[in-house]
Amino acid sequence: MEDSMNSTTTLTTPQDEIDSLMQQVADEAGLELNQQLGIMQAPQEPLPEDTRLNERLANLRNAL
Repeated sequence: MEDSMNSTTTLTTPQDEIDSLMQQVADEAGLELNQQLGIMQAPQEPLPEDTRLNERLANLRNAL
């Protein structure tokens, strides 16, 4: 029953109301909400800590 109610609510809530509520919550929390969250890109070069972790992993694999 609860699943049915959740899906009905999801289908009937206009996207602009959702966006407005998200912005209101972010404003109250003192956060800046970026409207392009899905467009963010990963760094092109590995971070130094990633390189060290990859080296350690390779060493562990070779030790087995």
